[in-house]
Amino acid sequence: MSTMQTQVKVTGLVKRFAGKTVLDGVDLTLAAGEVLCILGPNGAGKTTLISAILGLIGADSGDIQLLGQLQKGTTRSMALRQQCGVMMQIGSLSANLTVAEQCDLFSCYYQSGYRATELVSIAGLEAHAKARFGRLSGGQKQRLLFALALAGKPKLVFLDEPTLGMDVEARRNLWQQIRQLKQQGVAVVLTTHYLEEAEQLADRVMVLHQGRFIASGSPAELKALTRYKLVQCCTALSDEALLALPAVLALSREQGTVTLQSSHAEKTVLALLTQDSNVSQLEVKQVALEQAFLQLTAPAAKHSNGTKEHAA
Repeated sequence: MSTMQTQVKVTGLVKRFAGKTVLDGVDLTLAAGEVLCILGPNGAGKTTLISAILGLIGADSGDIQLLGQLQKGTTRSMALRQQCGVMMQIGSLSANLTVAEQCDLFSCYYQSGYRATELVSIAGLEAHAKARFGRLSGGQKQRLLFALALAGKPKLVFLDEPTLGMDVEARRNLWQQIRQLKQQGVAVVLTTHYLEEAEQLADRVMVLHQGRFIASGSPAELKALTRYKLVQCCTALSDEALLALPAVLALSREQGTVTLQSSHAEKTVLALLTQDSNVSQLEVKQVALEQAFLQLTAPAAKHSNGTKEHAA
């Protein structure tokens, strides 16, 4: 990690529910100005991890440090809570209060935070300032909850599935706001099911699976853990001939373009050009983060040798 101040440090965190281990010795660090994305399938323990860090639930063992302070149990000081912004996956507000009233209420909690009008602007809901929360669309509710998480101008922000229910434009606008937080030196913990979101925003991605982190690194580093690359082209060769090429694992066709999964792209391309000299639109690609994630969390995946550990 860089020399930037460490804002979160979790060591050996364990949490059990009804005898089932949900978090199994989790370690995590986060620096100021860093965006950390935690990925994992449903039930991996992502929300439990954030809840434990925030003190919403107690951990069975392990240490949690926030902004340089060791935390005990579920108690968090007022000073610390003033410096943390939180947007949980299942968030709600009073259905009868308007957008402006919600922002006014939250702005009152912080002496040096944003004014109500600024929060309405951050949410992009100026045209809906008088609309009651219960009448907002799902995406509008998410935008308001995001703005309220920033009400105190926090140093540390937790965003649990922040773009859930947003349309493409709103999602990209929120991405830009998260980038601005990073530029301001805010540390951001992000969970998401949108793999493109992680690829666009994260400095570092950690994959949580069955209560443990099984991989950690930049999006590019995680993609490099996959065992194949993609070879795309237009060719007259049959599927049978393509599957017989060296190192080809699978193929798909879409609108005249063939995509080959290859464990050794150079060998595949050389044999392909030998058999079809008229190949066109040839391109070799690294796999997308989504494919890397699916491979890492596949039931048969082995993680003991494939994990890139992050040096604190």
